Amino acid sequence: MSRIAIVSDIHSNLEALVAVMRDIEAKRVKKIYCLGDLIGYGPNPNEVIDIARDNFEFVIKGNHDEAVAYKIPKRFKRLAAKAAFWTRREIKPRKRPGYREQRVRWQFVHKMPRSEQLGTWLMAHGCPTSNLEYIHDNETALQVFANEMGGSRICFLGHTHVPGIFTMDGGEVHYMEPQDGKRYAVTAERAIINVGSVGQPRDGDPRACWVLARSDGTFSFRRVKYNVDAVAERIYREKGLHTSLGDRLFVGE
Repeated sequence: MSRIAIVSDIHSNLEALVAVMRDIEAKRVKKIYCLGDLIGYGPNPNEVIDIARDNFEFVIKGNHDEAVAYKIPKRFKRLAAKAAFWTRREIKPRKRPGYREQRVRWQFVHKMPRSEQLGTWLMAHGCPTSNLEYIHDNETALQVFANEMGGSRICFLGHTHVPGIFTMDGGEVHYMEPQDGKRYAVTAERAIINVGSVGQPRDGDPRACWVLARSDGTFSFRRVKYNVDAVAERIYREKGLHTSLGDRLFVGE
């Protein structure tokens, strides 16, 4: 049975990504798709980009990826904007040792697509038409079902950092909070699946989150422990990253 890993919102958290990659390898996954926000917030953008380049089929352009590579949106909070500036300084090519590698990483971030269509699956970051908008309740999910999915049956998203499943049948939207490891099958007309966050979960569970999708149409959410202390300590050492970015990793918020 073919297996696919879907990850999102890694946010330069190397420890979380390495732990998830080990779990993905143990599950004999054939392909890895990333739904954006590869960088931003965390202390290891270069290393995370390198892992993505070597292992992911694609990385959707998240709002933090775009802020680092282009212009920081006015709606960004000060903490997020400061982290984006710091990340930009870390990855932007300069005439120094490693310039060639930095240039490759910079181009990789610039060339990220805004969405990917894989058969009846649609992959995006925030929603199909914007990497800034949040699908966080039945009302916003209904807008996506009605206006943004086209002919797609399942839309995979990230951005909220909260795993969840929205389904629509007969014009009615329902929400389900997924359980770790439980296998789900989409029997509804359409579904929106938020795959959660690898590097900065916000559902009260500090473990990294990713989705395992199978060729039989079933999927499950995986939670993975990682060394939070190590990444938090590196955040605390960086003047360009606020200490709260490390603190929140311990509680998953």
